[in-house]
Amino acid sequence: MVNLFSSQYIPLAHKLRPENFDLVLGQSRVVRDLMRLSKPVSILFYGPPGSGKTTLANILSRVWGLQTRSLSAVSAGVKDVRDVFQEAEKLGTIALFLDEIHRFSSSQQDSLLEAVETGKIILIGATTENPGFRINRPLLSRLQVFRLDPLSEDSLSELLDKALEKYGEGRSLKEEAKQLLIHSSAMDARKLLTTLEAIISLSSADESIETEQVRSYLDSRVLAYDKNKENHYDLISAFIKSLRGSDPDAAILYMTYMLESGEDPVFIARRLVVFASEDIGNASVHALPLAVACLTVTERIGMPEAGISLAQVTTFLASCPKSNASYLAYNRAKSYITEKISTMIIPNHLRNAPTSIHKKEGAGANYKYPHNDPRGFVEEFYFPDNLRESPPQFYFPTESGMDKNLKNHLKNLWQKLNWKKYD
Repeated sequence: MVNLFSSQYIPLAHKLRPENFDLVLGQSRVVRDLMRLSKPVSILFYGPPGSGKTTLANILSRVWGLQTRSLSAVSAGVKDVRDVFQEAEKLGTIALFLDEIHRFSSSQQDSLLEAVETGKIILIGATTENPGFRINRPLLSRLQVFRLDPLSEDSLSELLDKALEKYGEGRSLKEEAKQLLIHSSAMDARKLLTTLEAIISLSSADESIETEQVRSYLDSRVLAYDKNKENHYDLISAFIKSLRGSDPDAAILYMTYMLESGEDPVFIARRLVVFASEDIGNASVHALPLAVACLTVTERIGMPEAGISLAQVTTFLASCPKSNASYLAYNRAKSYITEKISTMIIPNHLRNAPTSIHKKEGAGANYKYPHNDPRGFVEEFYFPDNLRESPPQFYFPTESGMDKNLKNHLKNLWQKLNWKKYD
């Protein structure tokens, strides 16, 4: 009978797992802080897949000399956790490594509180999710949080070299093939080694692995992206900030990555509509109509053709002059209403007069129709009567794009009235 658990069947990623801090690649900041710990403490490792969370947990358990039990929140429940608690009562403090801890419900996380508080267990949690969103505050307050970053290209390159040296049986990687492997890994060390292991199994010993062999294997790969989790929000945030920063190249990179990863194109189009008003506003009056047209195209035509329109509008909006003056005016008006206005006393000349009774009350009387003046403008008071003493200003046009033209126009119109300024 074949022993499926013999060393030859152990995955390459597990074979190369470092056994002490000196062998850990990357994460130098986290390793330095962990080595400074004077005693065992409950910890939460937070970072992307393949960044070393399990590795660091295993090393800590050895350094602390604690018996360790490992559970995955994907399959474990409260009963499994209580079994560990009972074991700790007999044997003393136990280190509990709980992988994917964010998968535990709120009540399941609460079940850990007393044991962590009393030191019955030293909890080492691992999660790929932002703990601020997925870990209960009472539990989070009992844990020291260490954020792990994606591994650098240099670290992954060194990892590939070690893997080939120890288990490559004389195989080598052409530099271009190595870079392709690294870029395909999404900075995930486990994924990198798993891919390398598969390519090794398809090649002969003592040969050089060519770029085409790697590319052929990667043809069906799936980009790292989760439409409902943090990666989704980080990408759309980077996309919007690139638009706001007037970098069309970065913006279209993020947009294309999202589309190629399966993001809903309507979601991106809607964000472009919001951006057109919030960040461009009146600096370019073409921005909003173009963004709305793009949303219509995206909804009615769909992918892949909608990607062309999304690319057009993305590059246009990123290249537009920017102004958030109208957005700020809206926010100022909201704050003003909340803090200073309890009622609106509309001046009679601005009131609607649909009936004879309204007209007898003076509604609409003495209203000056601006189009009757050659300038298309009359000096009139449009604020509520209760603001006549000190009418506020909410809209402050910028010097950007058409905003500047509007500012100069308004300044020329209202310069005779000292309560209305657009300096």
